[in-house]
Amino acid sequence: MDIILFTVVGIVLYVATGQLLTMLEKMHGEPLPQRNIIFFVIILALSLPTFSLLRTLLGPGESPQHDYQEQQATDGGNQPPESH
Repeated sequence: MDIILFTVVGIVLYVATGQLLTMLEKMHGEPLPQRNIIFFVIILALSLPTFSLLRTLLGPGESPQHDYQEQQATDGGNQPPESH
């Protein structure tokens, strides 16, 4: 279920970033130079805190990262035995 929520939020952020960039271009009066870089900076600035907030609100859950960390704690990280 988490993956669906994160996907939907990502799509919303993508659309919102496009609208914000279009609004900035209208204020500027012409297409902005380096539009792709500006788009990247806006979506990065929006997505990092948004996904961090989602992760905090949802808790650890059953994400692959959580399972991996749990596995490392119980089996020592699948390290081969030391030879003497």
